[in-house]
Amino acid sequence: MQKDKSEIIAGIDVGSHALRMKIVQIKKNEPIKTLELLRKPISLGRDTYTMGKISFEAVDETCDILKGFKKLMKEYAVKNYKAVATSAIREAKNREYIVDQIKLKTGLHIDVIDNSEERFLTYKAIRENLKDHERLRKEGVLIVDIGSGSIEISGYEENLLFTQNIKLGSLRLREILSSIERRTLNFPRILEEYIHSNIDGLKNLYFHQPFSNFIALGGEIKIIHQLCNEEENLNYIKKEDFERVYETILHKPVHRIAEEHDISYQRADVLVPSMIIFKKFLDMTKGDRIHVPLVSLRDGIVSDLVDQRYRTKRSVDFHKDIVSLARNLAKRYLYDQLHAEDVENKATVLFDTLQNLHGLGEEERLLLRLSAILHDIGKFINSREHYKNSYKIIKGSNFIGISKEKLEIIANVARYHSRLSPAYSHKSFSSLSEKNRVIVAKLVAIIRLADGLDKSHKQKIKDMKVIVKEKEVLIEGTTTKNILLEEWTFTLKSEFFQEVFGVKPILKVKRKMINEF
Repeated sequence: MQKDKSEIIAGIDVGSHALRMKIVQIKKNEPIKTLELLRKPISLGRDTYTMGKISFEAVDETCDILKGFKKLMKEYAVKNYKAVATSAIREAKNREYIVDQIKLKTGLHIDVIDNSEERFLTYKAIRENLKDHERLRKEGVLIVDIGSGSIEISGYEENLLFTQNIKLGSLRLREILSSIERRTLNFPRILEEYIHSNIDGLKNLYFHQPFSNFIALGGEIKIIHQLCNEEENLNYIKKEDFERVYETILHKPVHRIAEEHDISYQRADVLVPSMIIFKKFLDMTKGDRIHVPLVSLRDGIVSDLVDQRYRTKRSVDFHKDIVSLARNLAKRYLYDQLHAEDVENKATVLFDTLQNLHGLGEEERLLLRLSAILHDIGKFINSREHYKNSYKIIKGSNFIGISKEKLEIIANVARYHSRLSPAYSHKSFSSLSEKNRVIVAKLVAIIRLADGLDKSHKQKIKDMKVIVKEKEVLIEGTTTKNILLEEWTFTLKSEFFQEVFGVKPILKVKRKMINEF
């Protein structure tokens, strides 16, 4: 099918307390046309957060709903779909069995995504549906996305400053504190104190000054929007209206909230925890309103399918966000910025020129750039064997749109950028899939040369060019300095490159005379 023809695609979200599907028609350079929106309640999260696994009765119910989704997809002649599962299945002890049962009973493949991937998809939906998102980013915006199992917070000031995941989802909170609820008449106050104790530590890390704007996602925000606004088409909630509703329902029992506002008991049960969380973060901004794009994960799934089909500006912008996040993380660990930038630039020149040798794509190029930015941050802890510390810091970090699998690749490339070579005796390397071990080896071979070319951290070699020959890779450049250290390091690090690619790298640097007159 040609890319200028319209297509029907679908996004499915297997969430913690509902299954959602969106079927749309897409065409290049035209707005997305929604054909169907479905939501079917289910209690997967309650099983996981209380028992640690999902009952097979719940799995059967899930499969029955998904069979209905599949039937509708067939009626619409859907050619491409993406189905994802979030925290309820992700954290279940029997997740592999569940995914397998869904595949066998429905024929649908479910991707179990982690927090960073979930947030990545949802933020794509924001850019699709919130017209002012560019202005809000420039002014500074805090985004809070409340899921059933966790909260995702991100801060922008033109670029992405930070992302953080906290296991304080609305449904998880209810399940964790359910035993306390029966022992007090002031449960909302206990909720406030518990949330306060888990969030306050973030202030010193990220909130040096209040953000100008606030965007709320998930966390029953659609119901909150309806309670606070008489007009349905508004994409914001005034702070004063939010606080008014907050005070009126804070101390009401769940059954009264459900009755008075005509919502299910299950949704009313998580409404108060959601409002408390939003209130806490709203008070940490100076905005006079909550921006409510009213998007969900299924919207982001559809946006991601569009990005995969057409090379959109949004997909390019997200790469910039991820790189910005890496740079901000590196700054926190007081990295040598000039050295990191030089290694990043030289590594990408090598990657682009050696395309026929490594056969990797745009995704791996991004992973290489992130590895180059972060490769030396372990020196903040200890310069001795700093590469091991870099590995640990990266592995423990949280990058929007970077799965744990990809983060493991970045961490391994940083670990092996120095003199230590990848080996099966190293658990960090051997635990990777065969495919990812090959990717790591190729990226390590490249970043080692780039790092060796700036061994002195003085960016002596300029105007680098790469010429690929049959058995050699010729790396040329110019310098006005003594580069004996770089030449010696390059020779040492070229051995692994030759082992991986089967060609020998040769360094030829012309010395330029400085004209002092």
